[in-house]
Amino acid sequence: MKHGITISPAAPIRAAASERSEMVSQLLWGETFCVEEQTDRWLRICTDADRYPGWVNPLMVHLPHEEEWGQEAALPGQICTSALCCAVSEKTGQRLYLPQGSVLYGYSEATRTFALHGSTYRLEHALRKLPEGKREASIAAALQLLNAPYLWGGRTLLGIDCSGLTQLACRVAGLNIPRDAAQQANAGEAVAAVEEAQPADLAFFCSEEGKVIHVGMLLGEGKIIHASGCVRIDSVDSEGIFNSDLNRYTHRLKLLKRLHL
Repeated sequence: MKHGITISPAAPIRAAASERSEMVSQLLWGETFCVEEQTDRWLRICTDADRYPGWVNPLMVHLPHEEEWGQEAALPGQICTSALCCAVSEKTGQRLYLPQGSVLYGYSEATRTFALHGSTYRLEHALRKLPEGKREASIAAALQLLNAPYLWGGRTLLGIDCSGLTQLACRVAGLNIPRDAAQQANAGEAVAAVEEAQPADLAFFCSEEGKVIHVGMLLGEGKIIHASGCVRIDSVDSEGIFNSDLNRYTHRLKLLKRLHL
């Protein structure tokens, strides 16, 4: 089976092999995947981190030969902790703006350099330092994305959806969780009530039919960070999310989960 690695800051994963097809997620710089099918213009892939399927444009990824893949995959990868960082190619001077969650292979903190696909890059600034505790780190990662616009399938500061936010915050803290809210709801251990929840626990919200359709990360003291219109902080209680701008509840609480952070 062929392996691939993303060489675009954010490559769309689409539901079907067409640029007009719905974007269901994104591959971030350095993320890897398996190729399940290849056509002249499209690759059907499954991501390595969360086993998410979809179609990507081959111009936005690299399919290394077996020996090259072994060399690149062997390099340790540093997850980008900054909301957005600028990297400069040492060969061409080209600037790349890489989002939080990108994988920087062979990263050296001393020189701020990393490599991919035969090129070396240098970050203009050091990566954002996050708290040592995983729960604290996940919250700090999510807070960096405050006011990011909502984008279905998005996973970056320039556009993100609710489950993209929680997945990215957990990934930066060292935990891979599934991509979609309904899948994330199956992870971790149940928490009985909001009053028993801890910061970084996940809260899931449902439709009138009881289907999980939304997720956010609890901050403590009755607050939640979530992506709804934009990444925002709202109040949450046993009924759901209360939006002070609209002066009403916007999401009905379904369940709470505690991840092994």
